[in-house]
Amino acid sequence: MRDAYGRNIHGQSVLMARRLVEHGVPLVSVNWHNDGRNFWDTHGDNFNRLKNDLIPPADQALATLLQDLSDRGMLDETLIVWVGEFGRRPQITANNAGREHWPFCYSGLLAGGGIRGGAVYGASDAHGAYPASDPVSPRDFGTTIVHALGMPTDTTLEDREGRPHRITAGKVIRPLLA
Repeated sequence: MRDAYGRNIHGQSVLMARRLVEHGVPLVSVNWHNDGRNFWDTHGDNFNRLKNDLIPPADQALATLLQDLSDRGMLDETLIVWVGEFGRRPQITANNAGREHWPFCYSGLLAGGGIRGGAVYGASDAHGAYPASDPVSPRDFGTTIVHALGMPTDTTLEDREGRPHRITAGKVIRPLLA
């Protein structure tokens, strides 16, 4: 099982997350480790770093997690959210073959836990710079997560002064729901 997830920090972290969920932990977060070398902030040598260092362990761990949860009958009750906090600029930085931060267009993945499998929602323009169809905001993504977890999206929490604040501010991306 350890080999299947990958004998690296990320693979073993994802395996630990599956084991925690299997033992009843309701929320587990796995962040990519910053070991100073294999981190997703690819401002330089972007393509080699993705091909050789980043995508292989990420792909192996995610694919194994989805199959493992499915085999154990846990995928329908477990929501998998795989996303970063921003995208990458479509143009390559000429002096170092890197890609800079780009908040206008990026991808996220939802699986299991009430999400329709195999669905793709939205598309970018030909350059991957801006949404071309069905744009989704981070608020929409978060609201969809809250909905998939079975929480009412109009739930409010009060601050110290007793003022109510909604826990979500976006819309549910209904075409993604099973």
